[in-house]
Amino acid sequence: MLNEAAKHEVLRFLKEAGKGPISLKYCERFDENSKLWILKEHSHPYLELIYFIDGKARVATGGDTLDVALYDLLVYPPGVTHRETLDSTSRQEIVCLWLKIDEKATLPFSFKLGDDEGELGWLCQCAHRNHLRRGENYRELEEHLLRAILLFIEQKMALAGPSRSAALDRCRSYIDEHYAEDFDVEALAQVAYVTPSYLSRLFKKYLGTTPMRYRNSVRIEKAKHLLLIKSASVEEIAYVLGFEDPKYFSHLFKRGTSLTPSQFRRKYQSI
Repeated sequence: MLNEAAKHEVLRFLKEAGKGPISLKYCERFDENSKLWILKEHSHPYLELIYFIDGKARVATGGDTLDVALYDLLVYPPGVTHRETLDSTSRQEIVCLWLKIDEKATLPFSFKLGDDEGELGWLCQCAHRNHLRRGENYRELEEHLLRAILLFIEQKMALAGPSRSAALDRCRSYIDEHYAEDFDVEALAQVAYVTPSYLSRLFKKYLGTTPMRYRNSVRIEKAKHLLLIKSASVEEIAYVLGFEDPKYFSHLFKRGTSLTPSQFRRKYQSI
């Protein structure tokens, strides 16, 4: 975590970067098999952002070492040298953006930022999709998205305090993204590179529940939304949410809301 002096430098850099025109000079999404990786020490004349959708890496930069994993954003200011070393035991997938910013904006070191709520990941992927589609007004949308990314980084840096647990935040983000998939505590612990017992203690300490119960609570919240906007049957919604047994889904839903899915739909659709 950055100290207060370093955080102040980052915020100054971000404000300078946002003053002038911003454009996208490079934009790619690729995995560990891509030839686009530059695994030797290098730098760029642009502000480079690397968002880890999946995977794990260690970065040597400016005499420091940063350990990064999924849902982390790496920020390389213009001219700062860096070298990525990928974890060969895990799958890698990233979105890489190069931003041309005001030349007055300088920062002598790189830094990383956790994306526990998923906003930065969503914005980076939106910028990538917009770059591929190149639809009407894509240049204007591109600049708005890039400015939004910088503003979100600035906001997160300004509000950043001591994290409860990077492993917990990473698992919550993973569950929010993959709630309908079939995984257990062991698989979830691998996402955060911790042991299952340690992860279970984190969930109990900070959220008062278990990892799998937390996943079910996310599923129930998604179910409420689907019941009100979709005409699909309760059984179909259960399958969409990853439940193999619709009766078990209905049981969990009633336990969490005091209503069956059908009762919930009748009550709130009429409103």
